Amino acid sequence: MKRILCLMLAAMMLVSVVACGEKNPPVTDGTSAPAVTDGGDKPAETTAPVTTEDPNALPDYIPTDKYDGHEFIVLMTNLNPDPAIVRDFKWTEGGTVLDDALYKRNTQAMEALDITITGIENYSSSNNGMTLVRQANIAGDSNYDMCIISTYNCGSLALTGDLRDLNDYGCLDLSQEWWDQNINRDLTVNDHLYFTTGDISLVTTCAMYNMVFNKDMFRDRGWEMPYELVRQGVWTFDKMKEYILQVSDDLNGDEIMDSNDLYGLVYINSGIVGALGASGERMAKIDDNGEIVLGLGTEKAEQAIVSYLELTQDRLHTYNGQTGTGGVSAVNMFVEGHCLFRWIEHVGFPYFRDTELDYGILPLPKLTESQDRYYTPFGGWDAAFVCVPTFTANDERTSAIMEYLAFTSRNIVTPAYYERTLTGRYVRDTDSYDMITIEMENRGFDIGYIYNIGGIKDMLDNLAKSGSTAFASRWKAYQRAAERACKSVNETLQADK
Repeated sequence: MKRILCLMLAAMMLVSVVACGEKNPPVTDGTSAPAVTDGGDKPAETTAPVTTEDPNALPDYIPTDKYDGHEFIVLMTNLNPDPAIVRDFKWTEGGTVLDDALYKRNTQAMEALDITITGIENYSSSNNGMTLVRQANIAGDSNYDMCIISTYNCGSLALTGDLRDLNDYGCLDLSQEWWDQNINRDLTVNDHLYFTTGDISLVTTCAMYNMVFNKDMFRDRGWEMPYELVRQGVWTFDKMKEYILQVSDDLNGDEIMDSNDLYGLVYINSGIVGALGASGERMAKIDDNGEIVLGLGTEKAEQAIVSYLELTQDRLHTYNGQTGTGGVSAVNMFVEGHCLFRWIEHVGFPYFRDTELDYGILPLPKLTESQDRYYTPFGGWDAAFVCVPTFTANDERTSAIMEYLAFTSRNIVTPAYYERTLTGRYVRDTDSYDMITIEMENRGFDIGYIYNIGGIKDMLDNLAKSGSTAFASRWKAYQRAAERACKSVNETLQADK
C-alpha cells in the first residue's frame, strides 16, 4: 500500500507547483502525467513527453555532443546558509540516498557529454549572488554557465537585464515535464521567462510551506487527529485557531512567557505571506494578458492578513520563533514539546529525523470552508531558481547540458527525494503522506515575493513585526506607489534585452 501511495504522489508531483513549486516525479510508462492545478483559475498547460520505446531514453532533440572536458560551472546562492538546504551541484558519493542520486546524475552527465561539473556555493544573508553575476557580465567573463540563485537576486537580475530569456534559449524546451509548468506559468511576463525550476533543482521544493503538529498533545487532550478535517475540506484558519487557543502554559513557573514555555503555535515573520498565499490570494500575479497585476486590494486578501495578524499578536498562545527570548530555538521548541503547531517549510524536516518526536504534517489551512481548495505557498527566503547569466560563452552547449541534466534528474534525483527521502525518512505515517499529496497538488509561487513591487513584501513583513493589525491603512499608503512600480516592472521585463 505504501509503495502504491508513493507512486501516486510521485505522479501528482510531476507537474505540481503553483506560484512556487517545482519537482516532476518520473513517468515510467511513456505517457503524460496528470494535469496540474495551478492554485489559480486554471491548470497549467504541459506538453506531452516525447514518446519513445524506452521512456527513460534521452529525447532526440537533446544533443549528446562531446564538449572536450568543458568545466560546467554552477553558481549556487541562497540567503539561508542552513546545511539543510539542498546543494544540487555539490555532492558526495556514499552519503544519503539523495547524495548518491545527485552523484549519479552528475557523473552520468560528465561521462556522457565529456564535461566536468563544478558547483560554487555562496550561501549568505548578505545576498551577494546578484553582485557576482553582474560583475561577471560587466567584465564579459563567462564565469558561470548556470546559476541557482536566491529569490530576490533573480528578480533584481531580471530587471537589470543580466539574465537570459529561457523561453528562447538554445535547445531548452521548457514545455517538457522536467521543467515546472506551474512555475513557468506564474513567472512568465509577456512571454519572457528569466528564471524557473524543475527536476534539475530541489531547492524551491524544499521551501514549500506546511504545518507540523505534535500528535502526543492531540492524544493527551483526547482530540481526534486533524487529518479528516483536511479531507472533509473543513481544515480552516478558524479551526486551527480553536486548537491554538487551548494550549498555553508557563512550564517553568517563572511567570515569564518565553521559549521555555508552552504555546499553541510557533511561527516566523514571513508566515504573513504564507497566510496570504494559503487563502488563494497573492501580493501580485500574472493576468490573462501576461502582465503582472497587484493582488493585495481584495477583501479576501485583507481578511487573510488581518486574521493572521490578530492571531500572532496573542503572545500567550503564539510565539515568534525568530524574535523570542529564553534560549530555546524554534526547532527545539517543537522537538521538546513546547508547541502544538509549528509553521515551517519542508527544509525543516531533516531536524526531526533523528528525534523521537511523534509529529504529523498538514497543509496550511483554508481561510474559509467555502475556499475551493488548499493552497500551498512557498517561502521566498529559502527558494532559489535556475537561470543563465547574460554573458555565456556558448549558448548551444549550455542549453544542451541544462536540458540533459533536467531530463536525467527526473529519472534519478526526483524519485530519490520523494520516494526514498521525503517519504522514507521524514513522513512517519500514511495520513501525513496524504497531506503532502494535497500540498503538492496545489502549490504555487507569488511573483510579488520576487520583485517586491513597490516594497509591498517589506510592508507585510514590517506589519507582522510591528504588533499592528492596521493592514488597510498601511496598504492605502503603499497602493499608489505600488501601482506605478508594477507598471515599471512590466515595461522593463517586456522590453527586448
